[in-house]
Amino acid sequence: MDAERYAEMVRWATALERSETAELRAAGRAIRALCEENRALADRLSSSGGGSGPSGLPDGQRARRAAGGANRPHPGSRRTRGLSRWSLSLTRLGVSAAVLAVAAAGALVVVRAAAPALQVTGPPSNTALGSSELAALAFKSAQRGTRWELDGREVHPALEGGMLVLRPGALSDGNHTLVVRRDARLFRSSRRSFSFVVDTTAPTLRLDGPAVVNAGRPLAIRGVVEPGATLALAGQRVSIDAEGRFSFSRPIAPASLTLVARDAAGNASRWRVPVTVIPRRPAEPIRAVHVTAYGWADATLRAGVMRLIDERRINAVELDLKDEGGEVGWNAPVPLARQMGAALRIFDLKEAVARLHAKGIRVIGRLVCFRDPIHASAAWKAGRRDEVVQTPQHGPYAAYGGFTNPASPAVRKYNIDIALAAADAGVDEILYDYVRRPDGPIASMVFPGLRTTPEKAIVGFLTESRRALSKSGVFVGASVFGIAATRPTEVAQDIPEIARRVDYVAPMVYPSHWGPGEYDVANPNASPYEIVARSLADFQKQVRGTGARVVPWLQDFSLGYTYGPAEVADQIRAAREAGSDEFLLWNAAVTYTSGALGTTAKVPALGQGTSSAVSAPGPVRLPDLKPAKKAAAPKAAPATVVAGGGPLSGLPPNELGRVPVIMHHQIRADRVGDYDQTPAEFRAELEQLWKRGYVPIAVGQLLDGKLGLPKGTSPVVMTFDDSTREQLALDGSGNPLPGTAVGIMLDFARTHAGFTPRGTFYINRDPFGVQDGARLIRWLTANGFELGNHTRDHLPLRTLDNESVQRQLVLGAAVITDALPGYRIRSMALPLGSMPKRERLAVGGSWQKHRYGPYGVLLVGANPAPSPFGSSFDRAAIPRIRSSHLPFSVEDELGFSYWLADLDRNPASRYVSDGDARTITAPAAAKSELAPRYRQRFVARP
Repeated sequence: MDAERYAEMVRWATALERSETAELRAAGRAIRALCEENRALADRLSSSGGGSGPSGLPDGQRARRAAGGANRPHPGSRRTRGLSRWSLSLTRLGVSAAVLAVAAAGALVVVRAAAPALQVTGPPSNTALGSSELAALAFKSAQRGTRWELDGREVHPALEGGMLVLRPGALSDGNHTLVVRRDARLFRSSRRSFSFVVDTTAPTLRLDGPAVVNAGRPLAIRGVVEPGATLALAGQRVSIDAEGRFSFSRPIAPASLTLVARDAAGNASRWRVPVTVIPRRPAEPIRAVHVTAYGWADATLRAGVMRLIDERRINAVELDLKDEGGEVGWNAPVPLARQMGAALRIFDLKEAVARLHAKGIRVIGRLVCFRDPIHASAAWKAGRRDEVVQTPQHGPYAAYGGFTNPASPAVRKYNIDIALAAADAGVDEILYDYVRRPDGPIASMVFPGLRTTPEKAIVGFLTESRRALSKSGVFVGASVFGIAATRPTEVAQDIPEIARRVDYVAPMVYPSHWGPGEYDVANPNASPYEIVARSLADFQKQVRGTGARVVPWLQDFSLGYTYGPAEVADQIRAAREAGSDEFLLWNAAVTYTSGALGTTAKVPALGQGTSSAVSAPGPVRLPDLKPAKKAAAPKAAPATVVAGGGPLSGLPPNELGRVPVIMHHQIRADRVGDYDQTPAEFRAELEQLWKRGYVPIAVGQLLDGKLGLPKGTSPVVMTFDDSTREQLALDGSGNPLPGTAVGIMLDFARTHAGFTPRGTFYINRDPFGVQDGARLIRWLTANGFELGNHTRDHLPLRTLDNESVQRQLVLGAAVITDALPGYRIRSMALPLGSMPKRERLAVGGSWQKHRYGPYGVLLVGANPAPSPFGSSFDRAAIPRIRSSHLPFSVEDELGFSYWLADLDRNPASRYVSDGDARTITAPAAAKSELAPRYRQRFVARP
């Protein structure tokens, strides 16, 4: 054995002797003993025979062998005996070397059998790693002299605490392999490999169709996720087959569902599934008049109603079951009503129903609920005072002669019992009225036993009522205040929640009941069309998808302004154009203006009609639940973050501050126009706004002053002109392409808490550059975006005559309304910033009997807009800020970057929300800037 191999064997023996395993230590000692024996034999051989060459033989012997074996010594001679001793030593040395080789080989087998040759820790083979697992992925080894390769490329682990550690970090989705090698000179190299799969893409959820259900029927949901994924609804697992398909049902349709899909790698996606309920409808749209118990009992008044029926002017009659005085005029078989003296024999309900049904006329039973002087008085005298709304001083609340308590189970039961009796008598519908709290300051009234809000108490009553009436098949409606759409707490009528418990809401939008300036109508009583159209638009929005229709109460009486056929007809037309082709006329004297009514009421109107298909939204991907990251603070004030929301401004409320309205055009990588942005610039703009606590809103929200912002945030109005394909384009699955403006906003929302994609898109002819532009228009509104008029042909309006201006705006509106019949357009953006010569034509007008407006008018780049509550806010001239290019420069006077910096430098001038829609909070010194109609809502801060 040469010296190099001997040294390698000694090193190997030393390593084995230090092993933690007894067998390996014994093998090491055996190898070391054999090495020493081999060295001793070699030394003795060298000393007995003198020098030896490479073969270990004496020099003379080598010479003779080289000569062919001549002069061979005789056996038994002295030379022969010396050679024999040398041969014996040589034999012993050979045996030792052989034993040593066998022992070394055995030790190697023991080493390889007892423990891996290379110690590296990592995930099990073929592990799937999601985003969080990939971020934490690390491979570790304590052994030096190793070589590491990831996907065939050499990588270099870091030394951490005496360990070699490789953290791959970001890796593309797919299969990956890490190989770690350690070379050895005596034995073959050691090798350890890890194969793993990176999957950071969350599973996609697809439904077979939108979640649509007919009112009163169970909701069925069917869809698919990727095979191997799990699906949860409200924390409960949803069964999924091997192909990823699932189905489930709910006996009662909720407003929406939230589903969480999770794949094998741990990636999760959250989906909000809006549920659209198709309303129940009567056989024909109803045209009804109100008739009191005494009115039906009066032959003359009843004859007038029957004449309207015979002339086909109405096809439904509303008969009072219980009126405002608490009288039950048909002697209902309800013990409490008879006990209190409320049940009177004024008319025979069954006979009236039979008579009207014989003509195909629908009977609507109006039941005044909580305004009930008879019940309130009787309950108070009997000591059942919890059935009565009280004052803080524990006296009966005197308004309306007495108001019963909607939180009282006894009060609820009494009204439901009357409804059940009327259903047994054959009425087709129960229409609750005064299903509210008394109007007035909430602090002036007490509701015994109320453990929630008055709004929830009203909803609770309607829930009980619908459950009780469900077997009767009658329709259920609720009469509501006109202001309830915008001020639900004033009389405890939460319209969306009420709408989910009834078949229709009946808003009382009588023009005489509105104050000056409501819905920007100076004199609503003298403008019946305008006030009815605008107020009903709000109700239509609030009931959309709830399963309720809007059937308005309209005014057929004079109060401060004389009403005749034209005024009544204007209301009916406004309701129809707002999407309500039904109505209930009110005249307390039961005397109606027949000339206002057409002769087109269809009969029979009995039973239930066929529900028409509706356009319903599909699932919406929700932002991933991630810990909120603290945003970089603006110089103006430190930003803070609230759980579940985005950054806040850190500024005190100032709802008379300035509002940035940003004008965008095309979002494209080549940025061909001065007003265009690259995708990177648009994302940077969103980032700058989000970090400073700005929340996107649409123009309509600004016009209405209904910004709906969390406390401490500020509005930013996002507008997009020209309806180009760079703003919105859909892929084959109907999802926005990622490089478009909408795609970028949706992607930004997934990673930035509190950011909601909102904005107004101004539409021209051929919207978004595709043949089916109407489909994209509908997609925008279904996903929370707003549409505005940008004229049909994008011509500078100042160059046109008055008729051409109006033609452009009428035809521009038609591009939208052809795709979305009945859509209310709130604003227009001046093409090229060009104002018509007659500026008022930008706000409203008509062409060939088609009307448009009233519109808010948006200008081209200038400065931030005043607060919508300020006296300087001009709906007909709303300034906008032009979007900026990177690098953002404060020198761009009309651009986003300049004005953002200006608002940072002057934080006191920035609009900051107080989070309360009922108040307008600003510094006390700013009160003079407030528009007069908002003064009652002003709250001063220091």
